[in-house]
Amino acid sequence: MKRVYIEILEWEKSLVTDALENGVDAFFTDSQEIEEKILQLAKVDVYRIDNLPENIQFFNLDSKEAEMAAAKTSANIELIIRTNDPSGWTIIPYENLIAVRENIFACVSNVTNAVEAIGILEKGVTGVYVSGCDADEKIAILKEIKKSRTSIELTTGEIVSVEKINLGDRVCIDTISNMKNGEGMLVGDYSNGMVLVNSESMENPYVASRPFRVNAGALHCYVMTPNNRTKYLADLRSGDEVLIVNSKGECFTSAIGRIKQEIRPMLRIVVKGSLKEFSVVLQNAETIRVVTPDGNSKSVVALQPGDKIVTFEEEGGRHFGHKITETILEK
Repeated sequence: MKRVYIEILEWEKSLVTDALENGVDAFFTDSQEIEEKILQLAKVDVYRIDNLPENIQFFNLDSKEAEMAAAKTSANIELIIRTNDPSGWTIIPYENLIAVRENIFACVSNVTNAVEAIGILEKGVTGVYVSGCDADEKIAILKEIKKSRTSIELTTGEIVSVEKINLGDRVCIDTISNMKNGEGMLVGDYSNGMVLVNSESMENPYVASRPFRVNAGALHCYVMTPNNRTKYLADLRSGDEVLIVNSKGECFTSAIGRIKQEIRPMLRIVVKGSLKEFSVVLQNAETIRVVTPDGNSKSVVALQPGDKIVTFEEEGGRHFGHKITETILEK
């Protein structure tokens, strides 16, 4: 999910409470008094503009040389970009920077520019820094950004085989969000070939529905997380963030409330993709479902060779969850 930082230079309690209720990520201020008042209302990040941490920098983008310098700045540093445009906004420098690095924040003062910023190059900036406008506009920007969904390009895979394998440790991911049929998580034995596993949102005669849960598969599997990263299911913990995806590739971020790891009978599902064959190991149970291209879902025990399901594919591989381009063979 895109991040929203709000600048507050004069105390407005209603602005702060509205921002907190709508998911603001951080406040920036030049006043210790305002900082203290905000922290009395909620646990939230508050930064002093005159004393920023090393991983956050304001950056004046006023020349091509400055743009090149920004591109070379460590990707771990959040760059809050100010441009020399009178309105504070111009799209080209952001395009150039988004193409080569992460952690770019655009300074915006209206909803139109904010929406444009998060859609640049279909990837968008990491977030927006909201300043130079009144409280109503700040909240309007926050609401618009937080309701926006990012997207991921999905593919259609064809079932090659479904085979029973031994008992194994499978992982259920209980999130803090309810999901619908056709929404779930991308999971796979390989990071460059994943299957969209449906949430447990469907009513069935065996157990009550759990729309907040995805029975995600064996503990060795990868799961897609925000910012185009992956994690092993075995490494997930309460509080970690995961990516919720639907059949159209629309995404939103949720946090994990609980992980359940138990020994269960398993299935290995082999899928033919457009790039190669890949697989996923899921629990052998009627209640485990995968998403189909029509936006519905199908139980894993009913899958047959030739069935079509929603998948994700990419070239290359991953190193500690980050996408890399090198020769990697997984089999």
